[in-house]
Amino acid sequence: METTILLADDSSTVRTMLSRILKENGFHVVEAHDGRQAIELVKTCHPSLAILDIVMPDLDGYAVVEHLKEMGAPYDKLPILFLTCVESNALELLGDKYGAYLRKPVNVDELLKAIGEQIPIPGAR
Repeated sequence: METTILLADDSSTVRTMLSRILKENGFHVVEAHDGRQAIELVKTCHPSLAILDIVMPDLDGYAVVEHLKEMGAPYDKLPILFLTCVESNALELLGDKYGAYLRKPVNVDELLKAIGEQIPIPGAR
């Protein structure tokens, strides 16, 4: 059974690049172009992990997480990995509340390491 990752980013370029990397590493990827679509896909696709851009139109990444928490089990336990261009020392503090963070542009090794800290990577020992 494939491990599904939800990838939500309003940039089609970022989605295409990250989707290719994730698929090459054995993941099934579902893509959302905004926060509202991300929430709907969580309900229908039941991903093992969500990778969310923080800054998206309509609902940002934080709002998506708040919606998931309000929905209760099992959605409130979905591991989250945020992508951001934001430069802030506060990200580590927010990580305790919301999930892990990676800065854009994303380094492939850092991405896979961050994913592996939250869910098993297919084919990894």
